[in-house]
Amino acid sequence: MAHFVGREEEAPVLSRQTLAEVKVVVKEIEVEIASFVPEDQRVEIREKAGGSIMDCAPGGVTWGSSTFVVVAAQPDLQELEETLRAEWHRASDFEFDLTKGSTGEPRLVLRSATSGNYYVHRRGDGLQVASFSTCFAYDPERDGYAWEIAAE
Repeated sequence: MAHFVGREEEAPVLSRQTLAEVKVVVKEIEVEIASFVPEDQRVEIREKAGGSIMDCAPGGVTWGSSTFVVVAAQPDLQELEETLRAEWHRASDFEFDLTKGSTGEPRLVLRSATSGNYYVHRRGDGLQVASFSTCFAYDPERDGYAWEIAAE
């Protein structure tokens, strides 16, 4: 096993966005991804109103949220990926990875240094689009305290 003496890990760059700004971007992207589920398979898009913050670096947090797509039939995630790559105006900002979850179910992961990370996976009678924003500088007086955010 290699050991690198004196090598320090780079500290993550914190976005200067506020929580309010991050929430808008994350929710827009979740709903945009959900809207690419084919109309003949999509019954309803349900946006989760709240979310939570999680530490991602000293003084920084990420905002986690989700949107659920009720479907009449489970869409093919490879086809969803291909459609997003071809037709979504944000596609060039993202890296796409079609992978498998811990139980072997398919999962589509979209990563962006400027827009956050999004995970699309099957859940019950639909698809969940889970999101995690970029790491941003957290100010509880400006953004709200953790217990207030959790109570939304």
